[in-house]
Amino acid sequence: MLSNLQFILVPLLAGILLLSVTSYFGIHVLKREIIFIDIALAQIAVLGGVVAIYIEHTFETHEIMIGNLEFSNILAYISSLVFCIGAAVIFTFLKNPKIKVPIEAFIGIAYAFATTAAVIILDKGAGGDVHLHDMLAGVLLWTTWQQVLRLAIIFLIIGGFHVVFRKHFIQLTESYQGKSGPIRQQRLWDFLFYFSFGIVIIEAVKIAGVLTVFAFLIIPASISALFSVHWRNRIIIGLVSGLIATLLGLYFSITLDLTASPLIILFLGMILLISYMVRKIAAKRT
Repeated sequence: MLSNLQFILVPLLAGILLLSVTSYFGIHVLKREIIFIDIALAQIAVLGGVVAIYIEHTFETHEIMIGNLEFSNILAYISSLVFCIGAAVIFTFLKNPKIKVPIEAFIGIAYAFATTAAVIILDKGAGGDVHLHDMLAGVLLWTTWQQVLRLAIIFLIIGGFHVVFRKHFIQLTESYQGKSGPIRQQRLWDFLFYFSFGIVIIEAVKIAGVLTVFAFLIIPASISALFSVHWRNRIIIGLVSGLIATLLGLYFSITLDLTASPLIILFLGMILLISYMVRKIAAKRT
């Protein structure tokens, strides 16, 4: 058992880092009622990476080095970032009362388009099935210390940015539900939200995959919504519930020789169900 716990230490740290950010962004997503924005942005980021893979295979750029970095890795990151910036700009301007189609519909369309395009491109390349599996399920169990350090630095920057300007972002999100008035330069702050969210998604998907990132964003935030309305309490509840599910998922992944991500999502769903039952029982007693 001790050896299993030592083996999952690095992926567990990666999971904690992911949850520390997704627990916060998930509250924004639920309050804004744009439930599928995370999975859409994740898939758009993946599409950017898939385009980079296609360019790498077509022009054989995998042997090109820039310093100690592979050109293909740089290209994949830049491509994902450009796609996310494009999506951030589009989603910012789609939130317009003059547009009668709900933004959630555009988000669904974006997800369907990005998924379809990624599958078509991967279907034509070598090892497309492996890339498709990694795209959905991620490689959380095989996370390295270098990836954890990179994740910590980037999330520290993004987290610090949102801490400094938390009043703007929270007020903007609360305004979606009519709980606060509009803020100045709303489109600028909307863009900054989607852009910073997109960077988080790019980094998260590389490690955890599209499905796990979606679960990390929505399920812990849903669990926290059952017990509190305060942002700080909700972030803590989301982080703790996600940590329990991640620890159980990683442990049983090793002991049962199963993929970690589906198990983590399964345990998150079970915790959500138990939380709902506990909340209902508590409500009946009061």
